[in-house]
Amino acid sequence: MQDHACKGFKKDLITYLNTQLPQPHSCGQLRYTNLPFSHIDIYHRFKFCLDSLGNDVDFDQMEEVDIIKAQPPISQKAGHFDTVVVMVDLDCECTGLKGMHIGRLKVIFCLPQQVYGSVQPAWTKDPLAYVEWYAPLKPAADYELYAVKKPSLSLDGSLPGRVILLLSIRQTCQLVPNFGRTVPIDWTLDNVLDKCDSFLLNCFTSKYAYQTL
Repeated sequence: MQDHACKGFKKDLITYLNTQLPQPHSCGQLRYTNLPFSHIDIYHRFKFCLDSLGNDVDFDQMEEVDIIKAQPPISQKAGHFDTVVVMVDLDCECTGLKGMHIGRLKVIFCLPQQVYGSVQPAWTKDPLAYVEWYAPLKPAADYELYAVKKPSLSLDGSLPGRVILLLSIRQTCQLVPNFGRTVPIDWTLDNVLDKCDSFLLNCFTSKYAYQTL
């Protein structure tokens, strides 16, 4: 997964598949476990309808849609990996951030339905996603916004991540870099999410974002 720049993907995918087993392996056994397949089907974008907030005056208005992208670099074009709001608790709602976590979408994929050997896999056929987590949200001291920060790297140099159901992504979100006093000259639109460690969650990008974030 070098093109997707997610060092922890294989490890976290093995962990996810282990949760699908009738008798999961121990953490110690997972260290020596390999994937039972050689490839997965990968997609670069997904379009979905946003949850209705039930307050639209014009009920004939078309549903709002969102598009999430996990596009690796192609030729001279930089990669594009969206930041997203993920539902992680059963008590989450369509508005507010209770039960939500902010992550960066790295891979959209489906698991193969054929594996090594003659065993038929019992895992889901639904599309999945791999996200790298940001630290839990905290109110920003000087703004009426939430502060978003990158967590510390794991011992293997990867960011904390998880394989999730694609449909657990509620919406995209915009993170504004917290520049401080000066803006580093090497930060660009294409690399700022990689180089910056501290952000603000922007709830003013759209009416929907203002109502939900």
